Amino acid sequence: MRAVIFVTFALLAGCATSLEKVQSMRDAAPEWYDARKVEIGGEGYPSVGDIPTITRENRPGTQLRISREDTLAALRLFQTDLRATGAEETAQAMLSWAIANRRAVEGQVAAPDFLTDEDVQALKAVFDTPRGRL
Repeated sequence: MRAVIFVTFALLAGCATSLEKVQSMRDAAPEWYDARKVEIGGEGYPSVGDIPTITRENRPGTQLRISREDTLAALRLFQTDLRATGAEETAQAMLSWAIANRRAVEGQVAAPDFLTDEDVQALKAVFDTPRGRL
């Protein structure tokens, strides 16, 4: 009988320390843990009963006219801004500049000094030696 009491006492002591560890882990949890716990629990979501009733004032599509006016005003502001001017050069002027600079750069590049076919054959002949096999 003493063994049963001792085992029961040991189990209760073990459970108590386990509960203390769980509580200390919850206290040391990062800040995102609470938000995630609420999300998993399904709390904080809106209710279907909270959907507003559509009236003449909040009917969808009534803000389109105001939005169009705001968009046109922003477009006019952009078009009148000095920083919104287009390119001053023509496409032909840009192309002639690119051609002139390409010629200047190509004149600075040294001519390629590649191996000739004869040089390649000579190198292959040096390394093309029969090897002993086992």
